[in-house]
Amino acid sequence: MGPGRWLRSVIWWLPAGIAITDTIVSVLPVEGSSMAPTLNPDGDEQWPDMVLVEKVSYKWLHKYQRGDVAVFWAPDEPRQQLVKRIIALEHDLVWDSEQHKPLKIPQGRCWVEGDNAEASGDSRNMYGPVHLGLLEGRVTHVVWPPRRWGEVARWYPADKLIVEDAGPGGHGAGK
Repeated sequence: MGPGRWLRSVIWWLPAGIAITDTIVSVLPVEGSSMAPTLNPDGDEQWPDMVLVEKVSYKWLHKYQRGDVAVFWAPDEPRQQLVKRIIALEHDLVWDSEQHKPLKIPQGRCWVEGDNAEASGDSRNMYGPVHLGLLEGRVTHVVWPPRRWGEVARWYPADKLIVEDAGPGGHGAGK
């Protein structure tokens, strides 16, 4: 294949690649230790975890689940993506450990926290409830480095969530 033909192929397939990574699936490096030990457990900045981010369930189906490790746009920095765990969804009652009181999550928002509380800026200490429209996708697997390859577990600390809203208009465990 000559250079001209190769360039035409790249130009032809580039929009499809962009559409796929924007709306279906992408790979993202995770920086920092806010999600340790789930992500970057060794604190190795030279070889940070690369994760697979599934986007269909958030962008198209609007199916958010407690315990998901979510990628979202930082509320205070529109060009920065963050990775945190969803602890509570709209209408849930969550324990706000910074204010030492329960907090009801407003409609259209969720509560996110890093697994490593000491190293995480999240809903507790920076953003409060995060708008669901900022959610970009769900981390499903670590794909790099090879020794860390595997599925990312969905769970949340039971002591954080006080009441799940499962009534009419609420999400229960399935939305």
